Amino acid sequence: MEASENLWIATAVALAVGIVVGIVLAQVSRRVSGGSNASAQAQLESLQLRFEEYQQEVSTHFKTTATLASRLNRSYQDIQEHLTHGALELAPDDMTRQRLLAALDQQDGTVRDNSSRQAPAFDSLEPPRDYAPKEANGPGTLSEDFGVKRKS
Repeated sequence: MEASENLWIATAVALAVGIVVGIVLAQVSRRVSGGSNASAQAQLESLQLRFEEYQQEVSTHFKTTATLASRLNRSYQDIQEHLTHGALELAPDDMTRQRLLAALDQQDGTVRDNSSRQAPAFDSLEPPRDYAPKEANGPGTLSEDFGVKRKS
């Protein structure tokens, strides 16, 4: 019986030692993973902050670009108005004045009334097609004979 008691005691001691070692390893694992988790969290927050700063910089860039483009457009309009006014006031005769205004209209690309500008009409423009239009009785673009010229 004594051997059986020693076996039970050894098993109980081994079980107790295993539990103690498991608890110690769990504590060490929590401390190690807690440190890396905090490190990962700090890195994530740093990346989030950098991303927000980048978004702010992009937004500022496009706002500045829009402001500068608007200012450039206004300057261009001011120059065109100055040239038109100069052509109207400084041209020695009506024929020279009409030629100067026609040249300004040609450069501007718009139809000019003496007091205001009108943008070109885009209603008549058609978007580009990604296919060739079919003629009334001709072959379609998928036909084997499309675009083939036969000698007669």
